[in-house]
Amino acid sequence: MLRPLRHDGGASPAAIRIVRIATLPEGFEDLAADALGDGQRMLEVLREDWQAGTLRFDGPGDALLAAHLGTALVGLCGLTRDPYLPQDRVGRVRRLYVLRAARRAGVARALLQAVAGQAAACGYPRLRVRAPVSAFGFYESCGFLRAVGEKAATHTLSLPPKGT
Repeated sequence: MLRPLRHDGGASPAAIRIVRIATLPEGFEDLAADALGDGQRMLEVLREDWQAGTLRFDGPGDALLAAHLGTALVGLCGLTRDPYLPQDRVGRVRRLYVLRAARRAGVARALLQAVAGQAAACGYPRLRVRAPVSAFGFYESCGFLRAVGEKAATHTLSLPPKGT
């Protein structure tokens, strides 16, 4: 298990490596166990969906990104078309989780920035997420706005048009 990385607000951005992945990566089991220990089932759901073939982040406009510090897997975040808005082409942030020992090191922000970049490259005009109340401040610090009156979302982020 990793120890907290730094107490002054983050690791060097160069130390965080974000990669797009096509399979559940080495270290996934440890990350999923950490999530369960944190009371979060999102990575168990990701594993179940992956094994069933119902969501593998391999459709048009989908991506699954992994964050590494050194060789250690410290976070995951996915992007899909928002299934709650089937008539619209809107991206959805899925399964963002960062290892507890790697929090406050900029990992979640780096993952979210990479997902937003991927979403913009796919032509999504905006992203939506349904976040727990404890994460509202984080998403708002990343530029997301509260999604007032929107079904199945707490926050939304407008993205620049593709190619800008």
